Amino acid sequence: MPKVIVTEEQWIRLGMKRFANNGVDGLVIERMASELGCSKSSFYWYFNDRSEFIAKIVDHWAHVTTQQVMRKADGAEQSLERLIALLTQMFSVTRVGDFLFYLRKLGRENPYYDEVLEQIERTRMDYARQLLIQAGMDPETAGHKSSLLYHYYLGWYERHKDQSIGEEEPHRHVDLLRRQLLGI
Repeated sequence: MPKVIVTEEQWIRLGMKRFANNGVDGLVIERMASELGCSKSSFYWYFNDRSEFIAKIVDHWAHVTTQQVMRKADGAEQSLERLIALLTQMFSVTRVGDFLFYLRKLGRENPYYDEVLEQIERTRMDYARQLLIQAGMDPETAGHKSSLLYHYYLGWYERHKDQSIGEEEPHRHVDLLRRQLLGI
């Protein structure tokens, strides 16, 4: 039987999925190796230990869910279009587990992850703040509204995370937020 070669990216993607569904308890190396169709030694080819693996999972998740989303929004030409693109992406994603919940839980157990989460959330709110300023809002109001927007999103996601969201739902929320919260 040929040897199955599994990449670091495959390990990380599976780790993100399992972490989003069960937190660190879902990161059982033997089970993951079985799911990937490889031996457990493949894991140790890429990662020194489970702690390093968790750190790489969190780093990759932060990149995908923060940096890539911001880059997509930056693709729009005008500041208002960037803001609407950001909101549309935010309210279009459900049924991907609860990575943020488990990261918060991990942060309560390990101060390093609490700091990582704080930085991720600060980056997200600062980005929204900058978009609001570019759209003509004064910096103080933009700061308050970016915080309200982010916290609204967290509640919305918690309520809808296990549901399939139709195409109209994100547009409805974007329009509501654009008019009511952002005043644009």
